[in-house]
This record gives sequence, structure tokens and C-alpha cells, in this order.
Amino acid sequence: MSYAKSTRPTRFLRVCPLRARDEARALAEGAAREAVEVDARDIDAKRAVTFEFARVEDATAALERLRGGRTRASVFGAGVADGETALACGYSARASDSRAPERERTKASRRSSVEGLTLIENFVTVDEERALATLAATSGDETRLARRRVKHFGYAFDYGTRDANLKVVDEIPELAMEVLRRLPRETPGYEGAMRCDQVTVNEYPRGVGLAPHVDTHSAFGDTILSLSLLGGTVMEFRTSGEAHRAIYLPPRSLLVMHGESRYRWQHYIPHRKFDTLEGEAAPTPRDDVRLSYTFRERRSGPCECAFPLQCDSRDGAQSKCSKRKTGKTQAFAELVGESGDSF
Repeated sequence: MSYAKSTRPTRFLRVCPLRARDEARALAEGAAREAVEVDARDIDAKRAVTFEFARVEDATAALERLRGGRTRASVFGAGVADGETALACGYSARASDSRAPERERTKASRRSSVEGLTLIENFVTVDEERALATLAATSGDETRLARRRVKHFGYAFDYGTRDANLKVVDEIPELAMEVLRRLPRETPGYEGAMRCDQVTVNEYPRGVGLAPHVDTHSAFGDTILSLSLLGGTVMEFRTSGEAHRAIYLPPRSLLVMHGESRYRWQHYIPHRKFDTLEGEAAPTPRDDVRLSYTFRERRSGPCECAFPLQCDSRDGAQSKCSKRKTGKTQAFAELVGESGDSF
């Protein structure tokens, strides 16, 4: 059986090492111990090995880890060189399956069509954008994820419990709070926005996105805000059984999620380098780096929203899949994705 490059996630992962076949096996097995070699061939004098995993999720986890060590330009610093590897890796499929059509992309609107979602363009000036990018580079409590770098202010976001109870040294920068206080009073969720006490700054290299998720109900309040800097992107929204919605977030815009858009709809950023926008004849390339400031209010009591199926304060999807309150890592990607993650 032969294998070919796949444009969609599969259970098969091809690793092309620059030095030795054994290196590829060691790295892949380190990422997922259940990998089984199913194909090996020489490509331009380089050995490529294809591994089969039990689940697509296992292959995705292995791919994230193998790609996570590459050096890349960074807003947070001049460069990152930790664990640099010289590997080419990606999804594969059996040759007969490799031409499976991709799902047609949802064309992104420049207006919100999700209840409770507000987009404010040109929310900050170019000078403020530069100043906020400098703050992200020079301060904040840092966390390194597989494909992006993160800074925390006020309280650190815990990627295991999907909560934010650990106070960090760096307070929320005054410039960031000054910008937030500019939010018009008539904006849905204004009162919750003014109580924000936790900020997460994400640095997204071109092509890197974010998995579908709903921010943890019991951990955070009724308003989530995201300020996009340096680059634009498309954010998509979905609920079970409903069509996708997509909105384009231009640089220097503020996205406010309140009500249904905060509690009911999953939001995510597809992993890709080009976005499809309404009214544009050709795909729009993403910028080299996008920086986002996510503002949230930590919740002190149980959530009492109108969406119990998505609410972990009650018998919702999160409660059925994990015990976040006991400090255990959540594992419910099929239902709510990386719930509580920051965009």
C-alpha cells in the first residue's frame, strides 16, 4: 500500500528526517508510543517514514510535538531556538484516499451574525498597537505551547484545569486597561468588561490557529474580549447541528463576546495561511504574526447562564467529561474542544 500527502488530518503521519530513519522512529514514538510504521521510502536521498496511529487525535498530538521545536521569528523576542529540529512532517493517507475533497470554507463576513457578538474596528491607534506589542515582548508571565507563545498578566491561565487562580508578578499594564476603558457603554457586556482582572496575550505565527472551544463557564464571567494586533485573522463559530459562521478580525479591532456568543457557541481559528473573505476574489494571506490580548473577569461563584448543556457549573458537557474543580486536566475535545483556552 502506498501513501501520499493529505490536506486533512488522518491517522497517518509522515516524518522525513535529514539524518536517519531511526531518528524519525524515536521522535514519533516519543510523541505517541502506539505508532506503527506502515511505509518507508527514499525521497531525494532522504528517508521518509509513515506511521499509523490508533486515532486521528494521536497523530495530531504527535504532529504538534514534532513541529513544536522549530526556530521561528517571534514578537516576544528575537528568536526561539529551544529544541530545534530539522524535520519535515505532515499528514498522509492511503493513495486511494488522498484525493478526498476538503470541506468548503465558510466565507468570512466583516460583520457579526452571532447573537451577543460585537466587533469594533480601529479600536486602538497604530502607535498604541506598537506600544502594546512592546509590552508583550518585555513583560508578563510566559508559557510556551506547542505552536505559540503566551504571556499572562494579573493571573496565569492554567492549561490543565482551564482556570486562572494563580496570581502572577506582572499586573495588567495600565495601557491595556486604559484601552479597555474606552469601550462604549452601550456595548453588550460592558459592565463585565470593566471588571476584567486577567489578561492572556497570544502570539500566533502565520498559519497557526486555535482549536474549537468554549471558555470555561465556571472559571470566567459573562464577557470575553479579544484585541487583535499586528495581523488579522478569521474566527469561526459553531454550535451542534447549526451552520458555521465566520467573521474577519482586522488588525487593531476588538471582539466582544457576550451572551450566546460567549456561553453557547464554540469559537476557533483554523490552522491555515490564507482566509476566504466575502467580496474578495482571491484568498487573503495572513500576516507573519498576529498578537491578541484576551481580557477576562474571573468568576467567584457558580455560573447561572441559560445554556446548561455547555455549562460545567451544572450537568453540562464539561461536567460529564472531567472534574475541573478537583484540578484534573479536562479531556473533552469532541464536545467543547480546548475549553477555557484564549484566542
